[in-house]
Amino acid sequence: MKTIVSIHIRDLALKAVIGTEERERKNAQELVLNIFFEYDASLAVQTDALGHAVDYQALVQKIKGKIEQSKYFLIERLGQDVLELMMADARILSAKVIIDKPQALAEARSVAVQMSINREGSSKAAISTTRCY
Repeated sequence: MKTIVSIHIRDLALKAVIGTEERERKNAQELVLNIFFEYDASLAVQTDALGHAVDYQALVQKIKGKIEQSKYFLIERLGQDVLELMMADARILSAKVIIDKPQALAEARSVAVQMSINREGSSKAAISTTRCY
């Protein structure tokens, strides 16, 4: 029997150069990521050993390093890079990321992109705007 575990990393705050406007290209902006992934944790729960689990701290460091060193035009490209980093670990069965860009629109609290992928390689993306009230 397999033990499938879902991990959710909530409200990861990072800074990145992202956007197409000149003002966005000059300074890094804050982004908020919510990261979800599932993996087969059967061996990890049997052994209680980090080496058999997906080390989410190490994963966050990889994501942070990639995002903070890159200069993206599109939030969708950034999201794809995050998904690819997560899926590089063969134990991860599926992954999803929601990226909020709080400064994208003056009239909204944030613009968010949600993207997901599974081991079979199919991916989905959705864009939403969260308004301030």
